[in-house]
Amino acid sequence: MKIDKKTKIAVLCGGKSSEREISLRSGKNCFNALESLGYNSILVDIKTIEDLLDLKHKNIEVAFLVTHGKFGEDGTIQGILEWLQIPYTGSSVLGSALSMDKWLTKQIAQNNKIDTPNSYLLTRNNKNTSYIKDAWEELSKKSKAVFLKPRDEGSSVNTFKIKSLSELEEKISKIDLTVSDYLIEEYISGREITVSILEVEKQFKVLPILELKPKADFYDYHAKYTKGMTEFILPANLDKDSEVKIGNISKTIFSLIGCSSFGRVDYIVDEKNIPYLLEVNSLPGMTDTSDLPAQAACAEIKYNEVVEMVLKTARLHNISKDSYVTQTF
Repeated sequence: MKIDKKTKIAVLCGGKSSEREISLRSGKNCFNALESLGYNSILVDIKTIEDLLDLKHKNIEVAFLVTHGKFGEDGTIQGILEWLQIPYTGSSVLGSALSMDKWLTKQIAQNNKIDTPNSYLLTRNNKNTSYIKDAWEELSKKSKAVFLKPRDEGSSVNTFKIKSLSELEEKISKIDLTVSDYLIEEYISGREITVSILEVEKQFKVLPILELKPKADFYDYHAKYTKGMTEFILPANLDKDSEVKIGNISKTIFSLIGCSSFGRVDYIVDEKNIPYLLEVNSLPGMTDTSDLPAQAACAEIKYNEVVEMVLKTARLHNISKDSYVTQTF
């Protein structure tokens, strides 16, 4: 759609997920950027479905999404906006739902010969001593550790590095599997890197790859959103062949899942230089400490320019017309 300075834009943030505070910070930054560029925008803290329905009464023409986590990044808000016929930034309902689901993302990756750490899916139906022991014995063979993480949370919320079977059993006993399934995932020692993607004229542009060196044991919530807790190596110390390979894998998985607009793909690169896909983020953070803005700056793209580029991708989604969704790179 044609978007100009008269188009009425709502920056949607907040929500009710565990990532609410990060979303509010992202939203404020994006709103300030649009204002400074002269766009007709408002900032909306989404707390209830009525806040979404009210967008129609306010004659909102475009929704700029920085809603992280459940309900904001998993296709829920996207589905309501489709129903309201309000074009929005970020991925489609399907792309958002699939990328939020770490287990399904892994299945898609494995089916397309993309390396990803091995894992077991933990549900309330298979939460038993035998299953947990089998998972530990299989997944901890190499590194004597595993990760325990929610199937559908972002920002490493409720993610734990586990170093013994007894610790794994204890952690599992305290989680509520009626709220979310969990993944017990193989721990792979290596360098943490992330690839940010911007859609430009229906083509995916890979920004300079970022290597992350957290001061914590891994890149957890605190390390992600606290200044000084993570060292950024930008661009990452990768040879050209690895850089191209990881960029192509990122565009491929982004496309296979059906993502668009902008996003981020996270990896662990092991000692043999093999990248293992961890997850895909369809609405990455846009805070002062977030990865994508830093990577854009490395490519000499200013924050305000990134926001405007994302804004220009706003649309209602029709899978049959979005040919790039199924395109491989």
